[in-house]
Amino acid sequence: MIKVNKLLLILTCSFAFGLYQPECSAGVFKKKKKNEANKEAVKEKNEYDKFFSEKHTTVNGLIKMHKMKGKLYFELPINLLNRDMLLGSTVSEISDNANAIIGSKPTDPIHFRFSKMNDIICMNLVQSENINSDQDENIQRSIAKSNIDAILETFKISVYTPDSSAVVFDVTDFFVGDNKLMTPFDKYSANLSWGMRRSEIFQKDKSSLGEIKAFPDNVLIRSNLSYTYTISGSRGTSAKDIPFTALMTRSIILLEETPYRPRITDSRIAIFPVQITDYSAKEQKTKNIYYAYRWRLEPSDMEAYKRGEKVEPKKPIVFYIDNNFPEKWRKYIKEGVNQWNELFSEIGFKNAIKAVDFPENDPEFDPDNIKYSCIRYAPIAIENAMGPSWVDPRSGEILSASVYLYHDAIELLNNWLFIQTSQADKRVRHTLIPDEIIGDGLRYVISHEVGHCLGFMHNMSASSVIPVDSLRSPSFTQKYGTTTSIMDYARFNY
Repeated sequence: MIKVNKLLLILTCSFAFGLYQPECSAGVFKKKKKNEANKEAVKEKNEYDKFFSEKHTTVNGLIKMHKMKGKLYFELPINLLNRDMLLGSTVSEISDNANAIIGSKPTDPIHFRFSKMNDIICMNLVQSENINSDQDENIQRSIAKSNIDAILETFKISVYTPDSSAVVFDVTDFFVGDNKLMTPFDKYSANLSWGMRRSEIFQKDKSSLGEIKAFPDNVLIRSNLSYTYTISGSRGTSAKDIPFTALMTRSIILLEETPYRPRITDSRIAIFPVQITDYSAKEQKTKNIYYAYRWRLEPSDMEAYKRGEKVEPKKPIVFYIDNNFPEKWRKYIKEGVNQWNELFSEIGFKNAIKAVDFPENDPEFDPDNIKYSCIRYAPIAIENAMGPSWVDPRSGEILSASVYLYHDAIELLNNWLFIQTSQADKRVRHTLIPDEIIGDGLRYVISHEVGHCLGFMHNMSASSVIPVDSLRSPSFTQKYGTTTSIMDYARFNY
């Protein structure tokens, strides 16, 4: 009888485990019905998971990005809505560098905010150039209504994250499209010299999404854009329907919630300005204010700085040197950057600016990311160099800057040295001028362009303060030079 009861018990337990799933809680098996388990399985498969159920690539950073079936989706945290951002556009590769050069930013960065309106996300252009300095509530209210953010683009919300902390939307057409605010064609390019005009036709079917990267403070999107272009001028058409492709890198950086304290420019000093219009009740007119372009240089040790000691900045100005430069140029390029430390020393800083090579083992470094300042080499027959910078339009704070050195800047130096100094210097009476002399000229060019990157405009009056008889004195010029500013255009005292 005992054996029969044991058999019945075993059969009963087997039958029970066929109907119920065991759940272990505090060492005791609890019975859980099948339909409850099914409900939980259905609940786990939410709309977000369904949307991204197909194979895709995801990168996490300031904005989480998903690349799926040739499309790009932003997963924007709700807490980033209405935050000020900058979107910069850089040329990474190009089929014809007569239209733009590698590393250049053909357009100014876009100052924008994301906002939400019903079931769409708006990308809004920020208006920050009109202010009321005396905090008059009536004027400020009127300025706000008269300068609302213009909607640049709208994106339909595809899905929310399960906790509703972020929205997902498709941005493919924005980054793989013909947006004039992010064009790969540079208005200062060789194809537009001598009054030539260029017309372009975008080739949507030949354009595609490229690599994506995300970091805590920025994101990066690459796009392959294809066009045909035509060049014409007063003498007719010189090129017609030429195929053209550019790999563009677009980077978005988040601006500080509180802008850097602006500094008003001094009209006696040639500093690049951000123009702000002030509608003040105290003034009897509209007043233009000019915020100076300047870097955020802050002493690492404020007490030592106040004592007059030279201190390093919390964050130095770093220029990364293109690894494609001819090796024999690199030394002089670095000298052109580092010699600015002599002047920073005068205001209490040491090692305020530095030149370093492109990092080889830094996964975050990308020379085409707007957050990095670089000196780039352009293999094209242009006798020039440039030094533009990009600023926070709310304050004038310089966020990044670049120097572009075109290959034939060397030919320009060769001509200057030969024509202007060969009468006095027999070393330059050759077709090929010695490297150390050309190199010193290259240092001068880079130093001048870095000056632009620091916010300085041309200072054509710098040499006029020196009397002519002093310029004719070898002892004077050998000691003081021929101008008081590297930002002058005074070349050689021929």
